[in-house]
Amino acid sequence: MTFFLNNSPEIYYLPRIMALGIKKVSITTVTFSAFIISVGFYVWRIMFNNYAVEIFGASPTDVGLIQSVREIPGLLAFGAGALAIWLIESKIASLSMILLGLGLIVSGMSQSIFVLMMATLLMSFGFHYFEPMNSSQLLLLAESNNTGRVQGRLASFESMAGLTGGLLVLGLTFFLDYRQVFYLVGGAVMLIGMYLLMALPANRGIEENRKATVKKQYWLYYTLSFLRGCRRHIFTTFAIFLLVKNHELSISIVSTIILLNNVITIFTNRLLGNLSDHFGERSVLVGCSFILVFIFTGYAFVGYLPLLIVFYLIDNILYGSSIALKSYLRKIAPSEDLTGCLSFGMTANHITAVVIPIAGGIIWSLFGYKATFIIGAAIVFIDMLFAMRVPSRKHLSQ
Repeated sequence: MTFFLNNSPEIYYLPRIMALGIKKVSITTVTFSAFIISVGFYVWRIMFNNYAVEIFGASPTDVGLIQSVREIPGLLAFGAGALAIWLIESKIASLSMILLGLGLIVSGMSQSIFVLMMATLLMSFGFHYFEPMNSSQLLLLAESNNTGRVQGRLASFESMAGLTGGLLVLGLTFFLDYRQVFYLVGGAVMLIGMYLLMALPANRGIEENRKATVKKQYWLYYTLSFLRGCRRHIFTTFAIFLLVKNHELSISIVSTIILLNNVITIFTNRLLGNLSDHFGERSVLVGCSFILVFIFTGYAFVGYLPLLIVFYLIDNILYGSSIALKSYLRKIAPSEDLTGCLSFGMTANHITAVVIPIAGGIIWSLFGYKATFIIGAAIVFIDMLFAMRVPSRKHLSQ
């Protein structure tokens, strides 16, 4: 299967990146790295609940605690920006792959809930530190007029990675137990990360003077990252939970919905990227938030299950609007600020990651699920108002 990954007429085969003699960091390399680490993360995500319950007899409290711990590296993602002062992005991304692979292996070796929690923390540091590094490399490699398209293609590969991870788990668990699958996938991710660590050269000039500082001129990017984190954590925590609790959805249907979501976003991520380039970042951000106001409100007041499933899929499609937010940052930030901004943006996105599930659950218990989703709709509306402050495509291109 072939994919166009940059503006040149050459057609790249994805496995070709593993050929010996890598000479430069390219969009192909960035895409391949994102695909591999996403496969590893999805394997963990798909197997975690069954593994924790069946092997360790984990309680809901145990699972909730581990999931909260998993969000800590996202909150500390600003550390990736600090590391970029001394290490180049390609090296940090490769080290992050190694860390995620090691976390999967330690997950397989775990003999207690506590060790599984520490393994999850290790894996999560790899995943959350990889994302801003890889995004920074991609944005630096892309031309200013096609940042949306390039990001859309990368996001499509990440959706493909979700499908690949699901198929791997489905196939491997027929022959191997959970621990062996963790060893196999984790070992593969580690080896690829080690290879890239040794093979990839510097991808930025040594003359760049970098500082890990939060600059006020990027306040709008940080604000939008924070608001998007609030709305995202509300929906990811409570949308499926509502379908399971109030509509008694089975695990097979939930798995089918998630599988369908990955199939759809393979195509819609590219579409959103193209729309961002064609109509401008503000149009995509405002339009997606406008639609999401109705999605959240629908979850509060609509009781028809098929429509709620459609709402869930639409929300996941519109999550791809993060492409437009990163494109906006690329156009306002010089290269020496980009990695730090992306890292601080991820921290802003995760500030409420631990608080939202707890607060939302308390609000649900006291006032019912409608209150939780109405608050979500209000947050999305505020997000839309701030998105309107993003300059138009014409002004950003000047």
